[in-house]
Amino acid sequence: MVSPYRWLAVDCSCDWSTKASSIYDTAELSKKRMTIIKPPACKGCGFHYNCLCAHVPTLNTSVRIDLLMHETEVDKASNTGKLLRETFPHCHQHVWRRTEPPRDLLAVIADPEIKSWLLFPDENATDVKCLPEGHNDDRKAHFIMIDATWQQAKKMVRKSPWLQSLGTATFSSLPPSQYTLRRNQQPGNLCTCEAGIALLSAMGESENAELLSQYFLQFMTTFDADRQHMSLPAT
Repeated sequence: MVSPYRWLAVDCSCDWSTKASSIYDTAELSKKRMTIIKPPACKGCGFHYNCLCAHVPTLNTSVRIDLLMHETEVDKASNTGKLLRETFPHCHQHVWRRTEPPRDLLAVIADPEIKSWLLFPDENATDVKCLPEGHNDDRKAHFIMIDATWQQAKKMVRKSPWLQSLGTATFSSLPPSQYTLRRNQQPGNLCTCEAGIALLSAMGESENAELLSQYFLQFMTTFDADRQHMSLPAT
């Protein structure tokens, strides 16, 4: 490849400052020419090239979940907890703060007609399929899902005595994660939306699980296309 700086070695009589300035100006002009002007973002889904709004399913489920989100997840476009907020009729979000537990979530936990479970794998966790709801416990099951990285989630539980006081629930078996929007994903871990899909499936709501799974895959396809400034074929 011809060196872009070869002319400097032969044109000894040139004004180097002028030449350097010219190169800089040309590089800046090239950057401006390469700048991609995105279409306006959809006010609903936030994507620029492909609107996701028409793909949002309506889940007919009574499963109640509360998302406890780490503050670093709030503004991440790749966060999938928002897919649960959009589809579950009984889903609320709370931002975790170590010294300020969310009061409205504490009120739900204290409700005598509700049995709250922390969806978190530990050695004492109960398989979701074996929870006592509908058997010897008339209380409605309510699930708290931590919306964070695995390292953040462990820290949040460790520093929250009110979470440690809850019974924990988990899944006895899980399919491999299909989440590809972030690097260095730990094998065996699921993203937040996939945990919601697994929860619906374990609760016997296979139709709702399938609807949410399709929406999740469409979200990832749309996200990747938007990142590459591509429009997807109309479906």
